[in-house]
Parts: sequence; structure tokens; C-alpha cells
Amino acid sequence: MNIPILFRSYECHETHPECKIWEAARATSAAPTFFKRIEIGRAQPFIDGGMGRNNPSWVVLDEANSLFGARPIGCLVSIGTGQVEAVSIRRPGFFQQVVPTDVVNALRAIATDCEDTHEHMLRLFAQLPRTYFRLNVEQGMQGVKLSEWERLSKVEAHTAQYLRKKEVGEKLVLLGKIFTVPKARLTIEQLGKEEPHL
Repeated sequence: MNIPILFRSYECHETHPECKIWEAARATSAAPTFFKRIEIGRAQPFIDGGMGRNNPSWVVLDEANSLFGARPIGCLVSIGTGQVEAVSIRRPGFFQQVVPTDVVNALRAIATDCEDTHEHMLRLFAQLPRTYFRLNVEQGMQGVKLSEWERLSKVEAHTAQYLRKKEVGEKLVLLGKIFTVPKARLTIEQLGKEEPHL
């Protein structure tokens, strides 16, 4: 879980498992509580990278550095799936003293929280305004669980509300300009980044 395996459709210095597109998709959706792991190649098991890798910004930077280290970076856009609730552990009741479900749920929330990575990226790009952007719905997604696909209309409504915010609209206009006329100022190598301990 600490070192993700990347399934690539392009050539790279690193070898990776030979697999079909459906197998790669199945591996990336193998969230342990919903889908069992998949074995690819010589029966190597794979699970979803969500435990500690829900925000793959570091993985993207590492991959870009290994492929294009000497090229300048224009911008990095991180798209979130909504802010999480504050992680808390309540005083255990009788049942929870036997099966500590609150602790398990809190650990799951910590492991899948993307904000630590986002905060570290903000510090990394602090001297480079207009280089790192994160779009992430701030309110309303907390109550929607991964298994609740039937509540997509709620996700859509909260996303639309988020996109109507003035500061988000301004950010999107700025991103449009950056994509149209990119102005890269340093290479990925020059960031001197070190991945935080997750």
C-alpha cells in the first residue's frame, strides 16, 4: 500500500504487469469493502489504491519527473471528491468495547483523507502562484458513502452549487487561460520535493 503499482498505456523505464484494460480497471476499483482483489499475471493480487492514495498528486509528480524531469511544469490540477468530516472517536458503548467500529471507521477516514496531501502540495507550490490548483466540493458530500451510487443526484447538486461560487468560477477562468497559454517557470526536478509520510 505504500508503493503504488501504475498501470500504464505508454512506455516507461519501469516494467509493469501485462494486463488487459478491463483488468487494470478492475484492479483500480477493488476497494476491499466492495470488490475483492484481482489477480493479474502470475497470480499477483491487486487492490484499489485508495488507502492513503486517494489524492494521487505525489504519484503524478513522481511519474512526470521520471518521464519529463528536465521539462518545465505549467500547472497541476487536483480534482477531489468532496471534503471529509472531522475525524473523531466517540466514547465506546458496550458493543464497541467488543468490536471497536468507531476506531475502525476513524482509521478508514484517516487513511482515505486527501487533505494532508493537498496541504503539502500547497506548501510545495507556495512560491509559485497559479501553478497548483485543487477543485473540491466543500459541503454536502460528507454523508454520501461509496456504496450509495443511487445518490448521484445529490453529488451532482452539490457539485453544481460549488461551481457557482464566485471564487471557484474565477479559478476556472484562470485555469482556462493557463491551459490556453501555459507559462512554465521551473522543472519538476527543481521542486526539490519529498513525499510526506502519509
